[in-house]
Amino acid sequence: MMDAKNMFSDGQSITASAASETILDTGVADSNLGQGSPLIIRFIIEETFDSAQDSATLTIALQHSATDFGGSAVLLQGADHAISATTLLKGGYLPEIKIPDRHFRYLRLYYTVGTQNFSAGKLTAWIDIGSGEGDS
Repeated sequence: MMDAKNMFSDGQSITASAASETILDTGVADSNLGQGSPLIIRFIIEETFDSAQDSATLTIALQHSATDFGGSAVLLQGADHAISATTLLKGGYLPEIKIPDRHFRYLRLYYTVGTQNFSAGKLTAWIDIGSGEGDS
């Protein structure tokens, strides 16, 4: 179930490394957004990713900050590995990221592009309720 207030990226074009277009404010300095019902970040590919030699990769990290990212960001959790451009196809889903029980007030995603930039590719990412069984 998508909610506009829980969207990190809404069809965001990702051609080079960048933060998600939205920073989510949990409203609490030491938040427990993921406590109770497990919360996860879901991803859907809105436009196929492409690069010159199909060698570009994408790694996604969940970051948090106490100061709206005015200071340094702290990595909470990221993908175990870089995802190859050849698997980033329109309509596909990426592995979910579980939101940890404890984190700072502000949350964002950081998309790291490796090897070479993408010439195309769009992604939507949002917070959803996880099943608690097998969510990444």
